[in-house]
Amino acid sequence: MAQKLTDAYIEGLNEVLRSFKALPKEAAKELRESSVIIAERYMAPSWRSAALGAGPWGPKIADSVKVKRDRLPSVQIGGNRKVFSGGASATMVRYPSDQGRGTARPGRVMPPAFEKTDWIKEAKRGYATEAVTEWAKAVDRIVLKWSAL
Repeated sequence: MAQKLTDAYIEGLNEVLRSFKALPKEAAKELRESSVIIAERYMAPSWRSAALGAGPWGPKIADSVKVKRDRLPSVQIGGNRKVFSGGASATMVRYPSDQGRGTARPGRVMPPAFEKTDWIKEAKRGYATEAVTEWAKAVDRIVLKWSAL
């Protein structure tokens, strides 16, 4: 299973998402559409730009950043498609390119080309406040629209 990282903590988020079940399905659809727009505007550019700092793997990792259609703005980094000449996928080099050689599984040796770059930490900087603020406005707008009907 893929590891999930969060960039912001929102108090009461589960209750907000649960309350959308009381609204029509179109409300959840609008929330997903707003989340995609927010992720495309703030998250994906930040992650793509930061991935370019991942050494020689950066461009292919950056190309693998995709916006997910979800109720919360989110992106997926990597995939199972083999994009490197040795048969590795962007997912396989994502964390080693961030944390360096110390990320190998027990009994394995990571190639010396992997050096710690901390590119993942760089990606999280700067967009969380704007993305959460815009998402909260979208939630307010959708709830007002659909609860008034």
